[in-house]
Amino acid sequence: MKFIHISDLHLGIEPEKGRPWAAARKNEIWKTFDRIIDECNNREIDLLLISGDLFNKQPGVKDLKTVNESFEKLKKTKVVMVAGANDYMSPRSHYRNFKWNGNVTMFSTGELSEVYFYGCGVTVYGISPDSNDTDPVSRIDPVPKKSAGAHILLCHTMNLSGTDFDKLDRAGFEYVALGGEHQARKVTDRVVFSGSPEPLNREETGDHGFILGELVQSGEKYSLQTSLIPVARRSYVDLHIRISADDTNSAIKELVTSEILSRGPENLYRVFVDGLRDPEFTLDKQAIMSIGVITDVIDGTVLDYNYDELMTENSANLIGAYINAIKDSDAPESVKNRALYYGVEALLKAGGK
Repeated sequence: MKFIHISDLHLGIEPEKGRPWAAARKNEIWKTFDRIIDECNNREIDLLLISGDLFNKQPGVKDLKTVNESFEKLKKTKVVMVAGANDYMSPRSHYRNFKWNGNVTMFSTGELSEVYFYGCGVTVYGISPDSNDTDPVSRIDPVPKKSAGAHILLCHTMNLSGTDFDKLDRAGFEYVALGGEHQARKVTDRVVFSGSPEPLNREETGDHGFILGELVQSGEKYSLQTSLIPVARRSYVDLHIRISADDTNSAIKELVTSEILSRGPENLYRVFVDGLRDPEFTLDKQAIMSIGVITDVIDGTVLDYNYDELMTENSANLIGAYINAIKDSDAPESVKNRALYYGVEALLKAGGK
């Protein structure tokens, strides 16, 4: 039995609202959802498991109809889903009364329920949060029934630090499909966060996609194989650039541009600039930001002091004495360099006379 596991798509969200790419990102997330539907058809997937927060907020009827039209395109795949922290099952939620296609099962209560799929011999258990501050995982004791076939638990956790993952792992399910964390993560071989198919802010670096899984029966037991299939249209990338005291702002901008072109101009970059800079030099962050796919520029450069010159100029004061003492010490060179930089920096700011 083959399945795809997703969560935390947050349809309708506009990541980094106000940035030039925000509107495009909103549309891209919808397109990624459509691509996952295509992947289900192309891979002949049996079950599409959605572990909450399909939407970024309480969905309207129009939103549900749009998603339902996509589910209607599935040729073989059955959809099983729960609500999440953002699209939780409120008393007035449109989830409660919406009429889904025949291939869609929505667990719409705060009680653990199950549905059996005859075609693939799998029972899926699910529970939806009925408020945005109640974690359904923490108030259930999920144990699969002693029945034939594989057993899968589908849920969205809102209290990561308070979730007893060991209990979930020992409960007896062949797979536990979790939502509530945006980075894909295997807690154990069978307890898995799919993560969000698209990164939603600049802290969410690394691969984003869906979990492709397969349960293979051997006698009364099942073997499980899972892998993360990247599907995101863009990635957030931390780009580290090291400069020297001779580099100009135009040279730095050219270096950043070259790195972005080689790593993928479609991605969004947080640029960390490290290395030495001339005391008269000021890093032009706006010039780097003007490249167009930069979320932030962090200046981690340090001043390139001429310590011999400083010692000569300040031979009669504390700065000169400090430099001379550090240079004459037996400390490792790397320690001496750090001590010189931070000590001289502090003394210069304080007056140092």
